[in-house]
Amino acid sequence: MVLDFSKSVGDPMVEIGRLGLVEFCKKDKFESIEELKQFVEKLFTSYVFKTARTLNQIFSDNSKFTHNSSKNDLNKRYKNAIDYFESFLNQNNNGYCISCGTKDNLSNVEKMVFPLTTGDKNVNFTSNFSSNILMCKACMTSLFFAPINMKKVDWGKAFAISNNQEINIYWSENNIKMYQSNIVKNIDILPDSKINIFENFIYSTIEELQEEELFGDITFYLISNVDRNTKIELVHIYEKQIRFIYQVAPKFFKNELPTKQKDEWNYLIFKHAYKERKENGKKVKFENEIIDDKSYESTIKYFNPLIISFIQGKSILGFFKRNQSSWNLTKIYLKEIKGMREERLNVIKKVADNLQLFNEDDKTFYKKFVRPIEMTKSQTEFRENLRILMRKFLSKSDELLFTADEMVLYILPSGESWYETKDILLIALYEKMNLKEETIENLNEGDDENE
Repeated sequence: MVLDFSKSVGDPMVEIGRLGLVEFCKKDKFESIEELKQFVEKLFTSYVFKTARTLNQIFSDNSKFTHNSSKNDLNKRYKNAIDYFESFLNQNNNGYCISCGTKDNLSNVEKMVFPLTTGDKNVNFTSNFSSNILMCKACMTSLFFAPINMKKVDWGKAFAISNNQEINIYWSENNIKMYQSNIVKNIDILPDSKINIFENFIYSTIEELQEEELFGDITFYLISNVDRNTKIELVHIYEKQIRFIYQVAPKFFKNELPTKQKDEWNYLIFKHAYKERKENGKKVKFENEIIDDKSYESTIKYFNPLIISFIQGKSILGFFKRNQSSWNLTKIYLKEIKGMREERLNVIKKVADNLQLFNEDDKTFYKKFVRPIEMTKSQTEFRENLRILMRKFLSKSDELLFTADEMVLYILPSGESWYETKDILLIALYEKMNLKEETIENLNEGDDENE
């Protein structure tokens, strides 16, 4: 009987196991059960067949791989596990595989025997809530390889599946390398990301992928396999997010302490990382780990609202505005992530550029033109402030600050957020000034005027 692991499967747990199996065995087709069994035996030598209540728990307390009469003899337990697994391979039940739909020649498997599953209704495993399930030999075997293609992250185990097969191969290759290294070192078999924040782990993975010039949509999963409070988190990353990082976060930056002039995006990541984190119950200070050691990569271990917003697909335009980011960075973000039209961006930028005609010093320019926009509270008020700016501009120029068509089609088009337009205009205006954030705050103290 030929066992074929070359085709993708819709079930994410089976798929991540299948990818791990192919990388672990360095082949995707087996001519017989005996040929496959050699690799299963190799896999099982690395599993510790004992119960554990920690993150490295692979099998449930109730699994027959751990709960049997030979619990004090690991050699016997290993032999029993091999025999038990072989009994599944030799079954021939009629029906359809719950994961891939293959007909007949199925194994009838108790859900609790699989790695990373616990009770009969574990939500991380399958939507089928019966205690016994029918699976083909390939899908059933794949599930036993699933743990070696995951990484520890915080309270659970993380894995990723992409629509780009090259990303899947890259993910599996890295995990298997770490897994094999851990076997040699005789430590926990699960690769450890050393990152305790799921969004940071995803961002770190994105950075690795863009450095390898690998792009695609990816779904990241974080699962737990504890008996109580079993949970799962899913985050979908779009290809455009990876391509954005590719444009703004060059690889060389990671080796040196950040400067705004060198790399603006990474400077923002650096700036917004919280200055303290906990590790093994102890506080680790940002300054010691990042500043003294000049280790940019270590910032990924710290809570960072900018990373979390970006990974969760929330707007980060507010971060750009508060940090007076450049128009160049803002434009890349708005085009690549928000899908904003080039024409609209050009019109908003033109409004900011035209106001330079007044040739005021920075403080006066801020008071007269920027501050009123900052204080705007509604779309009606924003439109009125634009009208006032138009009137002021006409006192100095025969040209229009913007046309009626530009107002309707590009500045405040129907269905677009006026508040987003306000932020974009402010970013363009800030770039015209050379005022520090503290100076602006001082100028605003006790100032309630809008003009």
